[in-house]
Amino acid sequence: MSMTSIKRPGVVTFIGVILYIQAALAAVAAIMAFAYKSRLADAISAQSGVEFSGDNLIWLGVIEAVMAVVLFLVASGIMRGSRGYRAFVAIVEGFRMATAFFYMLWHHDGPFVESGIITLLIGAFVIWALYHEKADEFFETTG
Repeated sequence: MSMTSIKRPGVVTFIGVILYIQAALAAVAAIMAFAYKSRLADAISAQSGVEFSGDNLIWLGVIEAVMAVVLFLVASGIMRGSRGYRAFVAIVEGFRMATAFFYMLWHHDGPFVESGIITLLIGAFVIWALYHEKADEFFETTG
């Protein structure tokens, strides 16, 4: 019996590539936070008027490094067709959409409404991309 593989849908590949790009950007942010902590802390303090230390940027760098690893793992899982990572992305997007909707209702002010609408649209696209018919076929045969 021959096993036919289902080609990964383009929108699933698109989601995976975006996740890889986010992982790379988080890694760059971590490196920048570690490498330029004192200069960045001084610049942030000068612009915001809030005292900001290099230690804060070390923690930011650690968080960004962890996020880079998590995003890379999730992107790899999505590209391989892991149903677990697909569910993880859907749950995170659902949480982001619920939070955006809450902020839109609670604050109903320009930036919150505009950001909320964009977040809702992106979340709906991501969930559709991961759960439409061809994506279901791909994830069922690979996972």
